[in-house]
Amino acid sequence: MTYLEATDWLFQQLPMFQRQGPAAYKANLDGTKYVLEKMGRPDLHLEGVIHVAGTNGKGSVCTAVSNALTETGFRVGLFTSPHLDDFRERMQVCGEMPPESWVAERVNSFREELPTWSYEPSFFEWTFGLALLWFVEAQVDIVVLETGMGGRLDSTNIFPTPLVTAVTNIGWDHQQFLGNDIRSIAAEKAGILKDGVPVVLGRMRPEAQSVILAAALRSGSEVYYANPSNPASIESGPFWPENEATANRILEVLGDQPGWRSWVRPSSVHPTGHRGRWEWMAPLESGARVLVDCAHNVDGLKRFTEAIKTIQRARLLIVMGTVADKDLSGLWSLLPHEAEYFFCAADIPRSMDASTLQAAAHAVDRRGTAHSSVENAITAACGQAEAEDLIVVMGSIFVAAEALKVLQ
Repeated sequence: MTYLEATDWLFQQLPMFQRQGPAAYKANLDGTKYVLEKMGRPDLHLEGVIHVAGTNGKGSVCTAVSNALTETGFRVGLFTSPHLDDFRERMQVCGEMPPESWVAERVNSFREELPTWSYEPSFFEWTFGLALLWFVEAQVDIVVLETGMGGRLDSTNIFPTPLVTAVTNIGWDHQQFLGNDIRSIAAEKAGILKDGVPVVLGRMRPEAQSVILAAALRSGSEVYYANPSNPASIESGPFWPENEATANRILEVLGDQPGWRSWVRPSSVHPTGHRGRWEWMAPLESGARVLVDCAHNVDGLKRFTEAIKTIQRARLLIVMGTVADKDLSGLWSLLPHEAEYFFCAADIPRSMDASTLQAAAHAVDRRGTAHSSVENAITAACGQAEAEDLIVVMGSIFVAAEALKVLQ
């Protein structure tokens, strides 16, 4: 089995939230525990864990912490999701992905055993198990885990005593699973808190913070606040100051712990290069600039669109796509009327048809053209762009992923 055959089998044969949506969601940890048992309980061989949840920014925070610890000399396993280009992005050690041959061998081995299993794993459960196997084989010193969705019932929530937990923020996302109000969503995120384990809190709504603090009181978790001190910039983006403060606070809390005190030296983290997060591409020959971002929930989009409105440009050209089950009602008020839109659909079954998105946009006075693919939409936008124009790719993680392939 080749690497491409292995990943194609993973994507096509196993339930996958990105492809199927809610049908793939597993509302308990039983499947994760079953998969890890079949894989030899790699989790029992990983003692140092940092676990991060939140609505936005958790992947960038995890990447920043991983980079800082790697630079200090630790072997660091980093688990993030989703991937944008290569499946192996989800399971890196010191910034390096596992060999393609390793993935192919492990997937083939477990695929042969799968008919004897009494449970069909989800894509995320399967991927998480493979990541832990890789971290054990790579002999990492510490693992940095990004929660996939929520916290309490997420596959990553199987470590009873992490070194540090963190919640970056709480916003509106995945309400069909996490709850229809901020307090309910916060309660799910607070599910990663553990007895006596310190927790770092990013900036969040007061009603969300009160829920996290109540959970911390019940678990006896000392609370540390991340307070941004540096201003945002056009180059690093509106999210970086908060992500930077949260990552630095995690490192400080880790460095204060016995066994880590003499090894971890808190220092200022740097912008992560986390793909698709306020990522500037090379300017076009025309001189136009191109910005790609994965923001897709209301809180993230609000911060993102407010920031792009402050960027000086002659015209704003927006390449946009989303998933079919996205509630668009709160989206349009965030998007500028004056922009020229290039609507598209990522190459996944869940995508909203570009013509459907165009019709919804026209109904609220946002004008643009529908294109048959992300690549065609980007080509059209780049073809029209002139010096001093700004092209923005947004609306979906999957659109951003395809855009990066076209633009790099």
